[in-house]
Order: sequence, then C-alpha cells, then structure tokens
Amino acid sequence: MTLKDHEKTKIRKAFRRSMTGSTLKSGDPETYLLYGGYDPLTVTLTHIINQKAGLAWTSYKHTGVPVATSAVGVGSERFGGAYDNTDIALKIMAIMGFETGLERAEETPETASVR
Repeated sequence: MTLKDHEKTKIRKAFRRSMTGSTLKSGDPETYLLYGGYDPLTVTLTHIINQKAGLAWTSYKHTGVPVATSAVGVGSERFGGAYDNTDIALKIMAIMGFETGLERAEETPETASVR
C-alpha cells in the first residue's frame, strides 16, 4: 500500500497545522470540520489508514455499527441484541418511566410499576 499524491498533500498540511499548534480549539469552522478539535496530524493519518482498511466512521468517536448489549435487572429483556447507540438511551429512559416517543406497547409489568 502506497500513499497517493492527494494523501501526501493532506498529511503535509496536517503536519504543518499540528506543529504550529494553531488549529487546536481554534474556532475556525473548516478546521473543526476537518479535525473535530483533535490533533490534525493524528486525525489525518487515522482517516487515511481507515480508508485503506475499509473502515467507516460516522464521527470522530463512533462507527455506524449497532452496539451489542446485554443487561440484568428490570427491563433487561430489552437489551438482548445489537442496537443503534441512540436506541440504548431511549430504552433506558423508557424503563425509568420517561416519555420517549416509543410506543406504549413496549411497556412491561416491571416498567409499569416504576411509573
């Protein structure tokens, strides 16, 4: 695997930004879009490696892959499987009795007693 010219250009640009330290927490929208407040060189190298490995990330911290979960206790039957990370918060909120927009059909005797 070799670096393409456009990848080398990105690395050089990110290296210069990292060495000057001017981009971290700069408030510049373009910089934030490119690096998300992280070290430019680290982010650029990570993105290039990920692309070459065929990995896709939806942000700087999460993939778009469902998260495998399990649980013990009240409402634990809702967590046997893989779910989008935002669904996990909704499940926890529903078990705690908060309105989430989830259908009442999901309510169990255990969660009803929490209300």
